Amino acid sequence: MSKTAATSKASRKNQTTIPARVRKALRIAKGDTLLWTINGDEVSIKIIGKVNVDWTKTSEMSLLEWTDKEEEVGL
Repeated sequence: MSKTAATSKASRKNQTTIPARVRKALRIAKGDTLLWTINGDEVSIKIIGKVNVDWTKTSEMSLLEWTDKEEEVGL
């Protein structure tokens, strides 16, 4: 197993972005649930809930929900 390391900074609201190289290595996607475990001054992250979204289906459904009636009303 290869090691991947990266850095990020905490924002004013104590938020941080997971660096792209880490997201790619762990295959983290929008909506995934992460478990943060603290051991002294070290933190580990584990993906405990993977979201499987078929984006081709979601855009297809959005188009199916649109009707000419909504266009006429200006919605």
